[in-house]
Amino acid sequence: MKKKLPIFFFIIVFFLLQNKIVHSQINNKIIISVGNYPITTIDLLKEIKLIAILSGTDINQNNREQIKGLAVKSLIKRNIKESEIKRRNIYKYNKKQLNGLILNTSTKLGVDQQGLEQILERNNLSYKELINRFETDLKWNYMIFQIYKNKISLNTAEIENKIQVKIESLKDNSNQNEINFIKEQIINQEKEKKLKMFSNMHFSNLERSIQIKFL
Repeated sequence: MKKKLPIFFFIIVFFLLQNKIVHSQINNKIIISVGNYPITTIDLLKEIKLIAILSGTDINQNNREQIKGLAVKSLIKRNIKESEIKRRNIYKYNKKQLNGLILNTSTKLGVDQQGLEQILERNNLSYKELINRFETDLKWNYMIFQIYKNKISLNTAEIENKIQVKIESLKDNSNQNEINFIKEQIINQEKEKKLKMFSNMHFSNLERSIQIKFL
C-alpha cells in the first residue's frame, strides 16, 4: 500500500517549484488538485490577501513565505471539508453563529459590516466568498455534531471538580443563577473539546484518503 505524504511535505515541494508569484499579469492556472477540486493561482493569491487582512498583517519579505504556506494549507483544508459536506448533502448551519462570525470579524478590523465589505472590495475580494468560507466551517461543525453526538462521553467526576473549583472562587457562591450558568458553561466547554477531537479525527481520515496533487 502506497503511503500518503502529509500536507506540509507538499507545501515545501510546492514552494520549491513555485518560488515566485507575480501579482501583475497573473497566468491563472490550476496549481493544486484536491481530489476532483482544483485550486488556481488566483485562489492562492486571494487566500493570501484574505489571511493578511483578517490577521491585520502586512505582507513583506520576512513573512511572505509563511503566509503562502498558511494559504495553501487553508485552501486544501477547505476543499476537503467542502467535498465531504457535499458528499453528505449538508445544508444546515447555525445562522446565529454566522452573524456572530461576521460581527467578530468586523469588530476586529474596527469597522461595521458595510466597512468590512468595503475593505474586501478595495482588495478585489468578495464579501460573499468570505461568507461562504464561514458557512463551510459552520456546516462542517453541524455535520460533525450529527455524526458523533451519540459518542460524546464526559468525565462526570472531572466536570464536577471543575464546577466546584469555579464556584468556590466566586465572591457570592449562593447565587443560584450564576452557579447554573457556570455548570452549563463548563459542560458545554467539555462537549466542545470532544467535538473538536472528533472533528480532527474525521478530517485526518479524509486527508489520508484524498489524493492531493501539486501541478
